[in-house]
Amino acid sequence: MTTFIKFLVTLVLSMPVSLTAAKSPPGPVSLPEIVDIAMKDNPEIRAARQAWQVRRFEIGPAGTWPNPTFTFEDERFPNGSEGMPAEEIRRYRVEQMVPFPGKLSADARMKRHESLIAEATYRTKEIEIRGDVRVRYFQLYLTDQKIQLAQKSVASLKSVLQTAQSRLASSQSSTSDVFMAQMELRKMENMLFQEQQERILSQIELNTLLNRPTETTWGTATPPDVIDLPASLHELQQVSKKTAPQYWAATHEQNHARAMLRRSRLEFAPDFDLMYEKEVPAEGPDGRMIGIGLSFPLWIRRPLGLRQGSRRHLEEAEAMSQGMENMVMKMVHMEFTETTTHLTLARNYERDILPTAKSNLRVAREQYASGRGDFLRILEAFRAWIEANNEYQEELYHYGEHWSLLERWVGIDLMKVKETSDAR
Repeated sequence: MTTFIKFLVTLVLSMPVSLTAAKSPPGPVSLPEIVDIAMKDNPEIRAARQAWQVRRFEIGPAGTWPNPTFTFEDERFPNGSEGMPAEEIRRYRVEQMVPFPGKLSADARMKRHESLIAEATYRTKEIEIRGDVRVRYFQLYLTDQKIQLAQKSVASLKSVLQTAQSRLASSQSSTSDVFMAQMELRKMENMLFQEQQERILSQIELNTLLNRPTETTWGTATPPDVIDLPASLHELQQVSKKTAPQYWAATHEQNHARAMLRRSRLEFAPDFDLMYEKEVPAEGPDGRMIGIGLSFPLWIRRPLGLRQGSRRHLEEAEAMSQGMENMVMKMVHMEFTETTTHLTLARNYERDILPTAKSNLRVAREQYASGRGDFLRILEAFRAWIEANNEYQEELYHYGEHWSLLERWVGIDLMKVKETSDAR
């Protein structure tokens, strides 16, 4: 028997862990952890970063001379006299086109501004994804809170149903109370199921942003920080003029248009073509030829059209830049107001409304359990408690949503606004 027991112990210990231990549920997850994953793994951010790098590497080639041309010719001419050998000549020719001084530097300057515009687009995508992740995290937290609320509500309604059944058995209430409690319990169980499905949908959206399989499961969302805005409206608007990528891109588009206008003026200047040719005959001394070519704008309509188009493009870019500055100022002001509004409402719920609704429900339950209360009264108090909690969670969600939108228009993490403002 002892040998058999030792054999069983050895067999159990040698079994894989997956067969001897259940898989543990995922642990709690926090907002900073989720944001870090998105910044590293989101494919849209990587694509925007690589598009920016492509523009950066185009700056150098834009300021480089065109490739030279090397030509080799081996010619054989008949002498024209019978019995005389043909005349042979070998030619070596090198040509180099030299643009007018300033043209290539202007091309490189335009490419540099295109690179800066691409960088602004990349920064915009970073902020956009970070904001979307923040909103999805608040949505995940909202569904977690609603699930917990629904679970508590189901347990509370089961207790109320037992009380109603006990009072019915002692002829202290009618069957209507029992039916109403059963109906409210079933509605709350449906609400619980619906919120559980909403959590799955929130995870699908979040996993897409994190570049994870859609079926990846995340643990309970820890409460995000609910704090006051770290800067005044004036400070946020001033910082946004320096850091908002939308305004940044519009400014570089304006600089790009100026560089294009300067480049179009150089279209009236000629380009040069340098040439060196060496001839090597079969007999006799070698020969050479050195030449300089000149390419000038004979068809004046082309450079005139380019200059006029560049001037109109600059006017367009200046108007767009001013329009974008107005848009940034407007959106910063609006999102500042929205964030402050929902933060104040959430704190009002937390400080006054939720405690009152909870106390009202507790009193109604105690009165009904003691036989002094009406079932409709407890049902009304229960619904008011559920509604107050859901509205509170909705205010927290909108607070996080508008905080994210405000960050998107300011252009940086709002917790770093003070540092940026002091640095200026």
